[in-house]
Amino acid sequence: MHIIHIVAVIIWIGGLAFVTMIIFPIILKTQDPLQKVLLFQKVEHRFARMARVYNLLVGISGFTMLFMMGWHRALLTRAGLPLLFMLLVWVFWAVMLFGLEPLVVRKTIENMAKEKERLDIDGIFRRMNRLHWILLTLSLAVVMAGSIFAH
Repeated sequence: MHIIHIVAVIIWIGGLAFVTMIIFPIILKTQDPLQKVLLFQKVEHRFARMARVYNLLVGISGFTMLFMMGWHRALLTRAGLPLLFMLLVWVFWAVMLFGLEPLVVRKTIENMAKEKERLDIDGIFRRMNRLHWILLTLSLAVVMAGSIFAH
């Protein structure tokens, strides 16, 4: 379970880092608003599917280890704060990937494609890029918390 958990986290957060550090700068430098939307849509559709799978793998392996190792008893203690932090961030990501992303992001992309003349597409992508940096930082903090707890 630990190996599945670690590998799934590496691939998932590595993908988030790639989108944040590579894809968004490319999108932000692209001049044509329609090309920005199309590039993001291609990447987002493919990565979102994979992120959902990795989120499930991380959740299943994490909860399995939590109960198999008896760590669930430590969740609300000072020693278990890293576990609680990991759990809360995982829940946040699950809500984002399975709830908000399909509803909010796809609707935003559809609106951007339809109303490209009236929307501030550059502003939308700048805000999305800031959000991705925040989420990446939070996710890396959780990885550090998990490492601290494990050792």
